[in-house]
Amino acid sequence: MVERGGLGLALALFSAFISETGVSAQETDAPTTVALNFFAGVPHGDIGAALRSLRPPQISPAERARALASLPKKGELEPNGVERRKLATLEAVLKYHERSNMEIKVVDLPYAGIAIHQRAVLLVSRLALRLLSAGELQAAVAHEIGHEYFWSEYERRDTLPAASRQTIELKCDGIAALTLLALGLDVSRLNTAMTRIIEFNRSIGITTDEAGYPTVRERDIFVRSLLKMVRVY
Repeated sequence: MVERGGLGLALALFSAFISETGVSAQETDAPTTVALNFFAGVPHGDIGAALRSLRPPQISPAERARALASLPKKGELEPNGVERRKLATLEAVLKYHERSNMEIKVVDLPYAGIAIHQRAVLLVSRLALRLLSAGELQAAVAHEIGHEYFWSEYERRDTLPAASRQTIELKCDGIAALTLLALGLDVSRLNTAMTRIIEFNRSIGITTDEAGYPTVRERDIFVRSLLKMVRVY
C-alpha cells in the first residue's frame, strides 16, 4: 500500500489516470478523490497487513445472538445444490477477512440484493444468487464485507449528505478490490456484479437511492486508479 508521504504522487497518478480516461475534473466529483485519499493514507505494507490494520474486532457471541434473533421468522430459503456450490465459493472471502463464522442466509426478496445484517449475518436474495456468477458473487460479498470496515459511518448513512454516502460505497469498493487482488481473483467482476444487480433491479422497477451511490463508471474509474496506485508501490 501507500505511505502517507506518498500521497502527492498517488494523487498525481490518479489525475493522470483520469486524463487518460477522458474524464474532466468537473465529471470527477469529490467522493472519488476522498476515497482515494483514504487508501493513499493507509500505511505502507502488503495488502493483507493493510486490511488487518483497518479491520474492526469481531462482534461478541451475545451481539451475534441478538442479531440472529432480530431476523424475521419467515423468508429464509433452503438453497439447492447449485446454489450451495456457489455459496461455498464465499468461504475464501470470509476467511480472508477472518469472518468464517459469519452466517449466510438465502432470503426471499423481490429484487437482487446482498447485505450484512448487524455485522453478523450475510443475507443474499435468491434472485442475486441466481443472477451473479460465482466470481461476481465473491466480488459483491467482498464489497459488503467492506461495510463492516466503515460500520459507524454506514449506520449513520441515512443522515449523511449524498457525497458522503457515495464515499462510503467507494471505500467499500476499495476494500473489495484489494480483497480480490490479494486472493488472485478477477477484480473486474466487481464492476460486472454491480452492473448486473443495478440493471436487473431497474428492469423490474426497483431503483435505489441513486444520489447516494456513485455511477458504475465512477466506480470503475476509482477501482482502476486505486489498483494502478497500489501496484506502483
